[in-house]
Amino acid sequence: MKTLLRLIEKDITRFLKDKPGFVLTFVVPMVLIIIFGSIFGDNGSPRGKSSIILVDESNTLVSRLIVSRLDSSETIRPVKSYRSEETQKEVKFTETSAMKWVKEGKFAAAIVMPEDFFTDTSTAVKFKFYYDPKNEIESAMIRGDLEQNIMSQIPRLLPVLIQRNALSALGRDSVKTIIRKIGGVLDRYLDIPVDTFVNRTMNIDSSSLYSKSVGTSKDGNILSRIVKFDSKQLVGEQISNPWLTRTVGGWAVMFLLFSLTGAANSLFEERQEGTLKRLMCMPLTRTQILLGKYLYTMLLGVVQLSVLFFFSWVFFRVDIFSNFFNLFIVIICSVAAAVSFGMLITSVAKSLSQAASISTLVVLIMSAVGGSWFPTSILPDWMQVLSKATITYWSVEAFQQVLWRQSSIGPIMINIFVLLTIALLINSFALIRFKKGNIL
Repeated sequence: MKTLLRLIEKDITRFLKDKPGFVLTFVVPMVLIIIFGSIFGDNGSPRGKSSIILVDESNTLVSRLIVSRLDSSETIRPVKSYRSEETQKEVKFTETSAMKWVKEGKFAAAIVMPEDFFTDTSTAVKFKFYYDPKNEIESAMIRGDLEQNIMSQIPRLLPVLIQRNALSALGRDSVKTIIRKIGGVLDRYLDIPVDTFVNRTMNIDSSSLYSKSVGTSKDGNILSRIVKFDSKQLVGEQISNPWLTRTVGGWAVMFLLFSLTGAANSLFEERQEGTLKRLMCMPLTRTQILLGKYLYTMLLGVVQLSVLFFFSWVFFRVDIFSNFFNLFIVIICSVAAAVSFGMLITSVAKSLSQAASISTLVVLIMSAVGGSWFPTSILPDWMQVLSKATITYWSVEAFQQVLWRQSSIGPIMINIFVLLTIALLINSFALIRFKKGNIL
């Protein structure tokens, strides 16, 4: 028994000294639990708010109460105006401008309360919902959040709408006859005067119904039958494989980071094999050796992404050719940023195993919070801020613009600028580290 305990102790000691193994066993799962728990867990903290355009062309008491409800929502961030580029003044959104901004990808959705949203003769409340399902999860959540907020605010309209539907279908005289018969039963058994019941039922004071008290979920479910959403998809209707078109960029970037980091880390293998010593004996500078490694890794990344997108086109009809020039530019910029990340890991790590553990941890985190796995809009607010510091965020957004929206070069210029800036800054830092370090 004592021998077995010593053998177990030996293995525990070896495991604790194996830092990559320790990181992959405990640190990586704990980090992913934190990320997924913050998104889907019931820990009392709300997920991040989804920004949508809100247009109120009705300007009635009911519409203002709905606007007030959405303003205080924990899941919806309504945007009602924008800064004009010409006048530099705040301009209220209209239905036309809201549709334009959704088409351009600046917002995922817009909710419009038109002029006939709710009038004195309305038998239903009418909404117009314009959306861009570039992220299917985000679109479904926005629609659900909107309906939940709206239904919880106007359940007291139910008596008015039911009365108006009945009057429209049966006529006032028939409805009054039915109500009077019901009133007769109540008068006989519950001592409620017939005339009082008829007057209260037929003459509802609409203004008294619009208090800010929230109705029950049961009321909301009934009301959903007479709340009309006129939904219209503005982008992506002609795409043959929308799900893969939306997601292929995110998965491609994640595998790109893994492969290019491994290629950059091959410097450690070359040092162990003695290849670096032989290179250093040749008339080559360290800069030339690093540049050769960088260009090789760049070429590998470009070929990898090109093959992945071509594969998606062949087997799943993802359209990569109608906007191929802009797609190729994004590929080059994404690869440049990913290679710089691999070079950075190699320059700060002390061994191949350490580089592997660091890169695995960082790539998984960047993929989770940067949009490779799910839309960043469902992340908590603090994670949404963190996501903008990742390579994956700017690459995934650019690929979605090019593949989903068929964007020209203009809308993706900010993504290109950020990716190239990341590549320049990180490569400069990595080069300094290489010159001071002991890898070369």
